[in-house]
Amino acid sequence: ANTRLPTVRQLADQLGVTRLTVQNAYAELQADGWVEAVVGRGTFVSRSVQPHAILDKIGRRLTADGVLDDILQLDHVVGVRSMALAHPDDAFFPIDEFWAGLNWVRGDAESVMSYTSIQGDPQLRVVLADMVREEGITAVPEQIMIISGAMQGIALIAQALTRPGDTVLIDAPTFLGTLNILHAQNLTLINVPLDGEGPCLNTLERLIQRHRPRFYYAIPNYHNPTGICMSLARREGLLQLAQRYQLPIIEDDIYGKLYYDAPPPPLLKALDPGDHVIYLSSFSKILMPGLRTGYLITQNDALRSRLLELRRATDFGGPGLVQRATAVFLQSGGLKRHLRKIRPIYKQRRDVLLEAMQTHLPHGVSWTRPSGGFSAWLTLPRIFAPGELYRTALQRGFAFTPGDAYLPHSDENDHFRLCFGNQSPTAIRAGVKVLGQIIREKM
Repeated sequence: ANTRLPTVRQLADQLGVTRLTVQNAYAELQADGWVEAVVGRGTFVSRSVQPHAILDKIGRRLTADGVLDDILQLDHVVGVRSMALAHPDDAFFPIDEFWAGLNWVRGDAESVMSYTSIQGDPQLRVVLADMVREEGITAVPEQIMIISGAMQGIALIAQALTRPGDTVLIDAPTFLGTLNILHAQNLTLINVPLDGEGPCLNTLERLIQRHRPRFYYAIPNYHNPTGICMSLARREGLLQLAQRYQLPIIEDDIYGKLYYDAPPPPLLKALDPGDHVIYLSSFSKILMPGLRTGYLITQNDALRSRLLELRRATDFGGPGLVQRATAVFLQSGGLKRHLRKIRPIYKQRRDVLLEAMQTHLPHGVSWTRPSGGFSAWLTLPRIFAPGELYRTALQRGFAFTPGDAYLPHSDENDHFRLCFGNQSPTAIRAGVKVLGQIIREKM
């Protein structure tokens, strides 16, 4: 990395080609991230290019935390086409419009650069109360808590509702970050099976009766990793179980606004008459992950007080500047404009993924058809050695998320996740083609 390359003239003379040919080659390498051009100094190997040895370290631990480490590293390795991370494309981040909000906030600099409320910026909470009202949730600003991303909210809720050794219910499969959090808190995890409409309610009720769990963690809209959208009937049935057994439900809704066909059914929180649902969302997927800004809603005063107490122990309320700028962005209609822009783009990528899988994957492989979010869940007709497909794909410059991390006690099938948000249509087609070749070889 950072090695200086020959000038255009030098390389053209060495290779016996025109300068235009070398210029075009350098431009293509720069576009792909392999080189960096510095005005007045020349062209250099990019600092982001990692030695191939990094791939030798990937795939050693097929646990939730190990695979999360892998996919975060792979996202920055030039030469690896990664469909492993459920991530928006940074080419579409609304940076200029958000930055205008930061400039607007300049007039309140003394306020926003000081400590904010533990509960979060008051202006942002007012704006969010108006926003969620449009989604069917009735909440006043005092019932909203700003969090540093949905994962912080999950960790706080789990800590508030449980003690080490308690039992909680999760989907099989579910979000790797949640698995990490719950394992770190020494909780006993019981898997709830899913089908195309959501959790299997008969099984869920038996698990509630048998284990008396402290809560059920659910992702009703565009579930991660499967992409499933829970049907209205399942939502209503789930809330009936919550009422019957006084079961708290954590509703993680970070993908709910990323729908590509019809909007999803009403939120669990909007349908909940008994305040059993603790609602979470975040701007990481629909705006920019680096904002690290989300929100939590509960009408349970005692729970909210406990959450604030736990938050105060580790975090004095998060960055006030970012929270206020987010409020300005939302008030100006920036989120609605951004969603109108990106939904067609990600819908096209979803469609390209489905078409590529139909074209390139062998008979016997099945997959979900996500109507929103960034993920599809694939099922293979047989089981492979742990990590076998994952490591082979990495050696060929392609990455996905292996199912071993989600389902350590799997059935007779192998599974994995493909994400399409941060890859171009051309890259998606090329990646799925490589994947199809590998599966055919291994089968």
